[in-house]
Amino acid sequence: MARHKRRHEDNPTEPDLPITPMLDMSFQLMAFFILTFRPTPSEAQLPLILPADKGDKTASAVPQFDPLKEENQEISVQIYAADTGAPNRIIAKLPTGDVELGASTTELNKFLRDQLASRGGKAPKLKLQMVENLNYQYVIKLLDESRRAGYESVSPTLIQ
Repeated sequence: MARHKRRHEDNPTEPDLPITPMLDMSFQLMAFFILTFRPTPSEAQLPLILPADKGDKTASAVPQFDPLKEENQEISVQIYAADTGAPNRIIAKLPTGDVELGASTTELNKFLRDQLASRGGKAPKLKLQMVENLNYQYVIKLLDESRRAGYESVSPTLIQ
């Protein structure tokens, strides 16, 4: 058996692959993404409950919720709309019971001012629960009336 020998080429052809421009581009892309990255607030902040420096070592670090304290109370107002998109029924939900305010946003403002005065000027959180077909101009008007009444923490939500 005769063995066939392979011819060995003296000049093998190598592909011409420029590495330097690819490295330059990868570093430029990396620098771009590092410089333009903005973490969302939920990524940048972690809610933690830490124990107090002073006090009993066996005390719980979790704050106790007292529903009778005024700062923990929340006023919930439900707004229902007619077919035209205008509010036709506003109901304030309080721990003591429901209060019908009719359809007037000025009545809501008066009620909120009275609630603020009865709490010594300290405004609790206000939740405005609205139906989906409420016209946006009334949503803005309700938010404006709440702010004028002195409520800083107002959260509009949909009635489920």
